[in-house]
Amino acid sequence: MKTSEINLEKVSVFDPLIVPEHPKVQQLINDLKQGKRNLKDTDWAELDLSGLDLSNTDLRDSNFFNCELRCVNFTEADLGSANFKGANLRTANLANTDLHNANLSDTDLCHVSLEGANLKDTKFQRVKCYRTLLRNTTLPDGTLVKFKMSLTGDSLCVDELMNHYQKCYQRRKKIIGFGLFILFCLGVEVLGHSLSLIFSLMG
Repeated sequence: MKTSEINLEKVSVFDPLIVPEHPKVQQLINDLKQGKRNLKDTDWAELDLSGLDLSNTDLRDSNFFNCELRCVNFTEADLGSANFKGANLRTANLANTDLHNANLSDTDLCHVSLEGANLKDTKFQRVKCYRTLLRNTTLPDGTLVKFKMSLTGDSLCVDELMNHYQKCYQRRKKIIGFGLFILFCLGVEVLGHSLSLIFSLMG
């Protein structure tokens, strides 16, 4: 059997993981190669866009219902009011995206980076997470996560997301407080030794 050879050097960052059969996906790839970045209010429902580079793209009000979005690079994209309900976003990069008022319900966000993302007023129900990263992320209620934290859960909702944040925040406060207490104790001990030394020298 003759094996076909693939020239990897010709693969572009805009090429998906699998060669698309749907003409709409092929058209999207061509638009991206030509530098088109205004794709707002577009219907991509139930299409496979895996592996595409959609960074710095205006995708506001777009419909990604039940889409395959594995490994998609959404970095710094505007995804305000986009519908991701039922989409597979596993291993996608959503860092520094604007997801204000977007619908993330019933999505798979395993191994996804949400660092720097704006989730204000996002619909967040029955979301699957595993090692989903947050830092400098704005949560649905407007809370800013200033430290790095990881989300894990099979069906997370907004309340569970907020509870997880509060637990991480309180645990972090205790660790920092304990660290400061240890430093204070060490400081007092060092100061005590220093004073003893000074008095012995004066006496």
